[in-house]
Amino acid sequence: MDIRRVSREEIEKARWNGCVHYAPNGNIFGYMWYLDFIAKDWEALVEGNYLSVFPLVHRPGRLFGKELYQPKMMRELGIYSVKALSAPRIRAFLDAIPEEYRYIDITLNERNRPPQDTGFEVTEKTNFQLMLNEPYEVLSRRYSDGLQARLQRAEAAGLLPVSNIKPEAIAGFYREHTQDRDQVERTFHGLQRIMYNVLHRGQGFATAIKDAEDNLCAVNFYVFSHGKMLSLVPVASPYGREHGALEMMTDLALRSNENRPLLLDFNTETEAPFARDFGAQPNAYYQIQRNNRVLGLL
Repeated sequence: MDIRRVSREEIEKARWNGCVHYAPNGNIFGYMWYLDFIAKDWEALVEGNYLSVFPLVHRPGRLFGKELYQPKMMRELGIYSVKALSAPRIRAFLDAIPEEYRYIDITLNERNRPPQDTGFEVTEKTNFQLMLNEPYEVLSRRYSDGLQARLQRAEAAGLLPVSNIKPEAIAGFYREHTQDRDQVERTFHGLQRIMYNVLHRGQGFATAIKDAEDNLCAVNFYVFSHGKMLSLVPVASPYGREHGALEMMTDLALRSNENRPLLLDFNTETEAPFARDFGAQPNAYYQIQRNNRVLGLL
């Protein structure tokens, strides 16, 4: 199998994006523009004439050298291919990761189940997805009793949807209220670039919820790609969390996209009661780790 290492500067953009676009396991994270916005430094493994591609996002190691890692705002990457993602193909790509990356902690997409005996510690992670190809009346019957109660609480509080919200406002609200404080400043600017790029391409939309006094209490941005509607950045203020603002916002997304052949991708990493309350189903993807540093450090 012809797999070669290619620097970011040497990649043929059209061929790369074409592979990600037509790959059965393609997703928004694999496009070059998304990688450039979120991953500061990356290179790739490429099979043949871009039949398969594997982005390798790296950063300086703990003391020296480089390591592979998974950036925020990028749930999964892995091997994208227009060919069958067989165990031998996956193994060949994992074996081709350069040895200079002595520490590796990345996530592979749902079609990249690692074969046994690859030398990696493999952890199955859980994303949740919900098919929207039914009427809202059918979708909403699967809502949990707790979700129904929170939707009633949002309505009683006078919460209202907002559609004309700018990416700067979403990013600012995210920076203020996200509960994941790791690297929040770094993702702040990348998030704005992603949203503007998606809006320019007509592949997504912003949404928000305000309280009765016109204060923002929840925001999100949805991206359409590969038959999915990805929930990119759902976040609520303390008031919004208390009064069901995220639940109302997600319910409205279901209402406006009912009867469409779309998967609502909740973009999760673990068990997600919020997604289960809407009737979403678990979908596995894979974290792989390897530490070949001397004494675990060098």
